[in-house]
Amino acid sequence: MKRQRSGDTVIKTLFREYQAHSVTGFVQQAIKDTEKIFLCEACLSQFSSLPDLIKHAEICTYRYWIPGDEIYRCDERKCVIMEIDGRKAVCSSFTRRIAYLSKFFLDEKTTLDDLHFFAFIVIFELDDYGYHFAGYFSKEWRKTLSCTNTLSCLMVLPPYRSKGYGSLLVELSYEMAKIEGIAGTPERPLSTGGKRIFSRIWREELLRAMFAIHKGRLPLTLRTISSKSAINIEDTALALHHLGVVFSAPDGTTFITVPQSAINESEKTKRLNNKLLLWVPLS
Repeated sequence: MKRQRSGDTVIKTLFREYQAHSVTGFVQQAIKDTEKIFLCEACLSQFSSLPDLIKHAEICTYRYWIPGDEIYRCDERKCVIMEIDGRKAVCSSFTRRIAYLSKFFLDEKTTLDDLHFFAFIVIFELDDYGYHFAGYFSKEWRKTLSCTNTLSCLMVLPPYRSKGYGSLLVELSYEMAKIEGIAGTPERPLSTGGKRIFSRIWREELLRAMFAIHKGRLPLTLRTISSKSAINIEDTALALHHLGVVFSAPDGTTFITVPQSAINESEKTKRLNNKLLLWVPLS
């Protein structure tokens, strides 16, 4: 073998445990003690043996090319985010593989029947060995009055979760909503991990939005905060309540008090560099 990438990881899924060994940038998964599935880290194709995976690795076109549009690249993080349109025939096999892999980590949401309704925003780590799938979120490509979800499914593979990719993807989903001019919400139900991520992102986004509104000398209301942050009014009200910044005066007047230190901290924790984002809504 000409190249080898080191690392052994035991990953727990919803249904079983598998062991992953990284070989030339591709992942070997032991689904059961007596059954092994070998998964390409780039295109997510599955194989029954390691020799088949190694043979595939030599010709895999996805190692350095993904069927989608690059919308974000961060050299500091060494990651790339691609938008993959589920409506396009060239993307259909890849989106099905993503959905199939998600079934190991997401309980109820993932189906394989309606992928053409969704865009898949996929984050990869990128190095000399090519693309390495780290996670994704999906979002309906067409918004309606009855559906303003900022995202539908969110999944980051366990070895990458400590790198903050889940929070980065959620921040990106709201930045996309701002560009679309829609205040949205994630599809329910949220997992326990999802609730933690969204609670943290809501706090940070609302603090940044309130500071921008105050700086622009605009009225600070639920509607203006929701519009500025792209977080819908219900989630905005819930997050403000948890923040504990809304107070009522004896005369019934409602006012908001936010410590400057909290606003400063929210700026430091921002993960997405908006200057690196190149995205326009799918039509």
